[in-house]
Amino acid sequence: MLKQKRSFVVCAFAHFLLLFAGLVFCSTANAQPQLVASVAHTRYKISSTVLNEERTILVRVPADYERGISRYPVVYMLDAHPPQNAMMAAIIEQQAWSGMMPEMILVGIQNTNRSRDLTPTDDGKGGTVGGGPKFVQFIETEVIPLVEKNYRTQPYRIFAGHSLGGLFAMYAFVSRPELFNAYIAASPVLAYDDSFVIKRTEEMFKQDKKWNKTFFFAVGDEPTYIRGFNDLQDLIKRSKPKDLEYEFRQFKDENHGSVVLPAYYAGLRKIFAGWQPKGGTVAELQSHYKKLSERFGYKIPIPETTLNQMGYQLLQANRIAEAIEAFKVNLESYPYAANCYDSLAAGYEKNGDLKLAKENYEKAYKLAEAHGEADLAKSAKANFERVSAKVK
Repeated sequence: MLKQKRSFVVCAFAHFLLLFAGLVFCSTANAQPQLVASVAHTRYKISSTVLNEERTILVRVPADYERGISRYPVVYMLDAHPPQNAMMAAIIEQQAWSGMMPEMILVGIQNTNRSRDLTPTDDGKGGTVGGGPKFVQFIETEVIPLVEKNYRTQPYRIFAGHSLGGLFAMYAFVSRPELFNAYIAASPVLAYDDSFVIKRTEEMFKQDKKWNKTFFFAVGDEPTYIRGFNDLQDLIKRSKPKDLEYEFRQFKDENHGSVVLPAYYAGLRKIFAGWQPKGGTVAELQSHYKKLSERFGYKIPIPETTLNQMGYQLLQANRIAEAIEAFKVNLESYPYAANCYDSLAAGYEKNGDLKLAKENYEKAYKLAEAHGEADLAKSAKANFERVSAKVK
């Protein structure tokens, strides 16, 4: 049962990788969030029937989520407490901005009792452990349905965890392999309970099937965790599971706490390796994103900014017909984007089609006004009025 869903955590990032550092603060339950930067997290409190307790998750959406209709892959991350959530949100935002991966929805799951929830078995050494099966059920039946009911998601899920969370990420794979498409495990405690998850993984890899998964495992300078890390790596190399992309990396300059940042960054880069296109024509871009769509299992359009920039380059080169075609293709994928109409209007104007230019400038400024894009609304409206004066 969802008990509460309208409180906000707003994150401002001044530095990340020496440029971002998260500042987190809360607004009141019914107030609209005032974004300091482009990242806001909505807090949900779930009265879990599976765990018999109240649990909190934080959901971050892309900055332009509200103005669009696009759907997004989802990253599910454990230990969603400062600074983890701010860090992962910053990685996603900065790398998506640079074109190295898509924008994504981030779902951070906060803790109550880590050793209970994140261990798959009772290892007989005492303490409250072995709640992993229930915690997987909680994620499968309460967290994922909440997210997919309330947000525009794509059928591509990534799971990320650190330390016991890294162990749990691997347990999620061996217990519910259909839940996630990719896994990032930072400093996973793989030797737990006589290497339970490694043994389960070995049994799974005896199946003759295509896995269509990506694994990324990382450790720092951590002798305690290196045996399990190496054992799993050796197992995968021996088993040669079909259609399983994987990477094991040791960050020797990092400790158990600091390794999380490079591990999550490198893990996402591994999952989305080859995301950035190499080609320079509309046809090459269409081919590239068609292949990505086949690889990730959902339709991936050419990014709005990518095609828009190409259109203006063509326009400046006086290849007007090609520019207009690029702007049209962009508009098909982003019919809600004021900038796409504005760009298409510019193409029509340069081609001498003033009536079509006028129509598209009008759509551009009205959409921009509706979305609160003040600068674009002002310039598009000025262009609309200027072109209107020329149309007889």
